[in-house]
Amino acid sequence: MNYSRVKQLQANLDQPLLVSKKENLLYLTGRSFVDGYLLVSPKKAPVYFGNGLESFAGMKSDYIYNIAKHIKTGTLNVEDKLTLKELNYFKKNVKAVSIKPASGIVEQLRAIKSADELASLAEAYRITALVFANVKRMLAKKQWTEQGLAQYIRIWGLEYGADDVSFEPIVAAGANAAIPHHMPTGRIIKTGESVVLDFGFKFKGYCSDFTRTVFLKRVPAKLREVYNQTESAYQKAFDGIRAGITGDAADAIARISLKSAKLDKYFIHSLGHSTGLEVHEKPNLTPGEKTPLQNGMVFSIEPGVYIPKLGGVRIEDLVYLEKGQPHYFVDVPRALKANIIM
Repeated sequence: MNYSRVKQLQANLDQPLLVSKKENLLYLTGRSFVDGYLLVSPKKAPVYFGNGLESFAGMKSDYIYNIAKHIKTGTLNVEDKLTLKELNYFKKNVKAVSIKPASGIVEQLRAIKSADELASLAEAYRITALVFANVKRMLAKKQWTEQGLAQYIRIWGLEYGADDVSFEPIVAAGANAAIPHHMPTGRIIKTGESVVLDFGFKFKGYCSDFTRTVFLKRVPAKLREVYNQTESAYQKAFDGIRAGITGDAADAIARISLKSAKLDKYFIHSLGHSTGLEVHEKPNLTPGEKTPLQNGMVFSIEPGVYIPKLGGVRIEDLVYLEKGQPHYFVDVPRALKANIIM
């Protein structure tokens, strides 16, 4: 149990909170569960509720259907989910308790990463950088399909020490690169087309997220211009982001840059998102996001340009804010020259 995090959560609670989200359980307890709930009350010790198939040494635990013994009146905030059976049990046996949905309470605490969390993210990113170096070597040696390369990206990450992938690897070549979240196919990766590689790995539960766009042997003139403008938008965003800037304002830096090159209509997603125990966390770097970025936050910078039938370019890194400025976990080259595979 991470009692300092539990105490921090308790300080933010007016009523008990039933935590069910697996990432939040991991954050508060320091271990993963197949299933279960953690009842956190403002002034009482937390209680773990399960199905009887898991236990947690050193912490008070009980069966979920005995929750009526632990909370009898007032309001119970419930995070994310209850099964229909559990909800009906609550309505029947805990009638004096008002059940209300709640979300984002633990996530607010998770937004600022500790030194230990940053260390886990750094290791996840180190593994990711090693895999990317391997991808470039292997693309130079033999012909690959999107699916084949995606499968090996997973294997290489696990061999380098990852717990798992952060998400299914994206390998998108040619016209497929114009689809930001393309699912890899049996398409052969060919010379002279953009290849978007988007992948990440977990270490101690913490996710990396990384994208590079590479080219085999040559770069068509139009895609060269698209790449250079995307890299320019990335660099302007990185240079302009400081503690206190909102996600909305950060996004606008890259969007204005691409607009000057008449490419903004092809930038069809946000500039970035926060990352931690989940690959997508809040706050986001997106239009309308008014949350200011703070020291200790970890987020992606990932402008992209996607032109139907031609292809796409995306450049993405995770960065963390420290002393008011963004910093890299690993600084993987973004320049076009470094991403042409001969």
